[in-house]
Amino acid sequence: MTIIQTAAGIQFFFTGLEDRFWAAYGVAAEFTDNLCTTVPSSTEQQVYGWIGKIDKMREWVGARVTHSPAAQSYTLVNQPYELTETIDKFKIEDDQFGIYAPLATQLGWQAKKWTDYQLRDLLQNTGTQIGARQKGLDGLNHWSTVHPVDFYDAAKGTYSNDFRGGFAVNGITVGGALTPQGYATLRQEIMSRKGEDGEPLGLIPDLLVVPPQLEGAGKMILTADYFAPQTYANVGLGTNVGAQQNILKGSASLLMVPELAGQPTTWYLLCTNRAVKPFVFQQRQAVNFVYRINEQDPVVFDKHQYIFGTDARGAVGWSHAWLSAISSP
Repeated sequence: MTIIQTAAGIQFFFTGLEDRFWAAYGVAAEFTDNLCTTVPSSTEQQVYGWIGKIDKMREWVGARVTHSPAAQSYTLVNQPYELTETIDKFKIEDDQFGIYAPLATQLGWQAKKWTDYQLRDLLQNTGTQIGARQKGLDGLNHWSTVHPVDFYDAAKGTYSNDFRGGFAVNGITVGGALTPQGYATLRQEIMSRKGEDGEPLGLIPDLLVVPPQLEGAGKMILTADYFAPQTYANVGLGTNVGAQQNILKGSASLLMVPELAGQPTTWYLLCTNRAVKPFVFQQRQAVNFVYRINEQDPVVFDKHQYIFGTDARGAVGWSHAWLSAISSP
């Protein structure tokens, strides 16, 4: 369809682009929603406050024992994002709508993925300004081997959620490469985590997140009926030789994320079944579609260009470190 050069014709043209933008935005796949709790934000930055786990009830012997939980906080600053395209006014006069329609479709797809790229960069510590955001809720790097069990009582020890290269816990190497052994030991470690009161947190990891290069290993661990003949220490059952039933089948869901391909041997085991998910998406302004087409607009008048694009504001950040674990060989 040839564009008629009237104000109504140009408006019709960009309304069509916007329709295609939102159609693509609505069907584009994203993985952030599976991993993040979405929190609305109404200011430049959001301060999250919480207290530690409330102690269990004690037998009432003698006077009451009072507790004074201290507040902790974590600040997440919203960041602006945009993606903008231009179309020469003369090109519209000479061309067909079909040439520009795919551009609007791709714009909608990229707008849907902006949080995915943010979370990917945060997990892998890449991208602009991401390094400054690696501190987690307890003031340490989110991926750390020395998270305090109790923020205010060092005597209660530490725990790790960083198992890259394998990490020794009570004499057992936990995590490492994505093998039945690495997965089983890490799953067991997460389920064994305790809170400040010494009681189990009741965690059951339910999501294994992998890059494309580890999809086969993840499917084998979580969906195969049997493992091929091999020797490995089956946690809790000692050493087994030869084909054996896969007792890990169905113990978690598998999420393969193409955007994680830059770190081909790194995998994540997460608890997404609690009230709060392992990460946070803080939304200040939802994705928007805007355009500049007024003939009196300086860009249109001086440069014979129409401009359209999308923008949004928000940030992806950390949740509680005990809800997640990272591992690699």
